[in-house]
Amino acid sequence: MAQDHETLHPAGSRGVSAVRHHVDGLLWVLGTLSLILAVVRVFFLVWHRSPLDFDIYMMGGSHFFGGHLYTVRYPSPQLGFTYPPFSALAFSPFTLVPRQPAQYLWALANLAFLGGLLALSLRAVRPALSGRELAQWSLVLMTPAIWLDPVKLTFSYGQINIVLVALVLADLTGRVRLGDKVLPQGVLTGLAAAAKLTPLIFVPFLFLVRRARSAAVALATFVAVALVVAALGPSTSWEYWTKYAFDAGRVGSNSYISNQSLSGVLERFHHGVVAHSVYYGLDLVLAVAGMALAVWAYRRSSQLLGVLVCATVGMVVSPITWVHHMVWIIPVLLWLSLAEDRPSGGRIWAAGAALLFWTAPIWSLPYGGSGQELREHGWQLVLGSSYFLAMLLFLFGVAAMLLVRSLRPSLATPRTRIAAVPAAVSGAAGVSLHDPPGL
Repeated sequence: MAQDHETLHPAGSRGVSAVRHHVDGLLWVLGTLSLILAVVRVFFLVWHRSPLDFDIYMMGGSHFFGGHLYTVRYPSPQLGFTYPPFSALAFSPFTLVPRQPAQYLWALANLAFLGGLLALSLRAVRPALSGRELAQWSLVLMTPAIWLDPVKLTFSYGQINIVLVALVLADLTGRVRLGDKVLPQGVLTGLAAAAKLTPLIFVPFLFLVRRARSAAVALATFVAVALVVAALGPSTSWEYWTKYAFDAGRVGSNSYISNQSLSGVLERFHHGVVAHSVYYGLDLVLAVAGMALAVWAYRRSSQLLGVLVCATVGMVVSPITWVHHMVWIIPVLLWLSLAEDRPSGGRIWAAGAALLFWTAPIWSLPYGGSGQELREHGWQLVLGSSYFLAMLLFLFGVAAMLLVRSLRPSLATPRTRIAAVPAAVSGAAGVSLHDPPGL
């Protein structure tokens, strides 16, 4: 009998090994197919089109040294450059390349950063995954991710949001290695804020969660980049920081359907401009309560959840939050689906949120033109602000989850602390695949 047992054991091990091998191969096949579909999707989004925001970035890159960065206008529609001067400087190399190739290069760069964002998000929710597993699942998720409305619009407009979210997520949920050196936490967040001001919301968040050094590094990086850019273009920088940085009207109409922040929702529900006292009062309450929730989530649930709540609060209270700014939906969906500290029924909530952002109901309503959004009534108001309502639901849901777990400790999950970013970024390696269907 002992001999039979010894004979059967290796066979069982070989069987398990064979299953793992087949699953591994299947993941690579699915990942390759998903990547091909994603590339085809991007091709149709940018081929023979002129992505508006990329054109404006190119316009900014062409005028950084000319002294007219914030007065020049894109022909149609009449839009100006609204980002900090560093963004114009960063895009100036693209002006050295013919227009169409530059557009395709930027689309490919965005596609690469999308893969990186998926890997970063997966590493944050499942830190035990190996670099191989991260690569496989990131490829598999490329196609579902690219059909999400904010991601699709980022490619359609040639936007920068995927890059910024990837930088912040890499910075605040792990350690980024450059060779044998670890990049100080806060550097990438400061760099992202130098390109677009919205990531600055993470500076007070870092101070509040007692990561003062990271907050100081982020702020110092932001200031250092601004000073270097000011030395290269003093008049341009002076104009921006003394005038244009505070002119929200340059961005576009508050009531436009794509603006899913509190500001846009209030105007659509009010059918006109809302009194400043009402808007700023509500905005302040949401900002303070939201930041307190982000700190609570960071301390009582996980580092990642604190970051996601902070990002969501920033989108809610910002004067303008276009749909393509909401690329944060990717790590939110993965947190709901896979994280150790996800809520009960998290995968059901994730499926509902994914369905919302895949179907994009806001675009089924009349919009644009002569302020059609201000004529919405009843169910149209709810449908037209569905992304904003989804953000509020996420925040209230997190608050309810944390409250229930504080009152009933038996329901609490161990706090997840993330110590590494994907192997492609940090060089760290995880464990081998044990249960691939668990993803």
